[in-house]
Amino acid sequence: MKGKILLFTAILTAAAIAGCAAERKAVKPDKVAEDFDKTAEISLNGRDYTARLRRGGDEMWECEFTRPDCIAGFKLTTDRTGCLMTYNDMEYLADNSDLPQYALMPMLTAALDEVIAGRNISCTEGKNCLTEVGQAAGQSFKASVKNGEITELEIAGQLTAKFT
Repeated sequence: MKGKILLFTAILTAAAIAGCAAERKAVKPDKVAEDFDKTAEISLNGRDYTARLRRGGDEMWECEFTRPDCIAGFKLTTDRTGCLMTYNDMEYLADNSDLPQYALMPMLTAALDEVIAGRNISCTEGKNCLTEVGQAAGQSFKASVKNGEITELEIAGQLTAKFT
């Protein structure tokens, strides 16, 4: 009986050590490319979107939706002072204080800015990528980073984005 208990304990210990070897705490986040220009497959509260995101600097973003058809061509251009929304021949300039901070684009770009800047991020190094965890606009997020590029982002269990 003692032999079985010792064998079982040894197996559990080996499994725990192997699990820790697959993921370990990293000292600091990867340096992520600041020139972000990617297509994003986004899901928010059960709705799916496709958009092209371009970063012009800290808190400066352009987002043009390509899917679904009902908003294809809708473009948001934001900086520290405001947000220019364009669709077909219509334009609207909004002050940042008028925008909801928990809307799709403000949440997404705030989290991306935090990962790119490496601010207040904790990291876990896995087999194929680095998982970076932090908060932006009061929402927790988790980003997957591979070779200095953000590949996926999940915010507060509500928004997910995959970047290509």
